[in-house]
Amino acid sequence: GSFVRQLNLYGFQKVPGWFGAAVPGDAGAVVHFKNPNFRRDRPDLLLRIKRLTRANRQRLAAGLEVRSRRPCRFQQ
Repeated sequence: GSFVRQLNLYGFQKVPGWFGAAVPGDAGAVVHFKNPNFRRDRPDLLLRIKRLTRANRQRLAAGLEVRSRRPCRFQQ
């Protein structure tokens, strides 16, 4: 539950139709999530993923830029 909440805070959404439970209620069910800025072979898009706090949502709604910390040397 906590991991899913963190995914939601960063703008990830469940992919409908990808719920891989063989039996309803199966603990081994796999749920897939997507984010348009999380793509294979596109590390440049990762800088666009922002935590959607209340303040950040207000900035996005107002059309303002949401800033984050500068990327560390490993992310560049």
